[in-house]
Amino acid sequence: MGGFALIFPIDMVEREMQNGVFDSSAGDSAKINLRATTYRKDMSRIVDGCTCFTCQNHTRAYLNHLINVHEMLAQILLEIHNTHHYLRFFRSIREAIKAGEFDIFWKQFVENRRSQIAAAAM
Repeated sequence: MGGFALIFPIDMVEREMQNGVFDSSAGDSAKINLRATTYRKDMSRIVDGCTCFTCQNHTRAYLNHLINVHEMLAQILLEIHNTHHYLRFFRSIREAIKAGEFDIFWKQFVENRRSQIAAAAM
């Protein structure tokens, strides 16, 4: 069973971290492992400002509990969030294409991911 939730910024111009600091324990700042005890008392959403059902109605602490007691609902709620996150990301790609700015979007995305991976490696 997973337990990973996507948290990478949808808009690559937005370089703010979600809910404080990215969790780099998995070596990647694109996702967090909600199975970790770090989230046992975390009453925040997976991603601030996310409009998915999971983020609007449940906390990281609740998801941590569901994951750690092997409740099937945990995977359903994570799937809802992760699918919503990907759909928002692909929408931002389509908007960049329509605006004729995909090259800029792509360069910012790649630069952002490289810096996140480099920071996680340290």
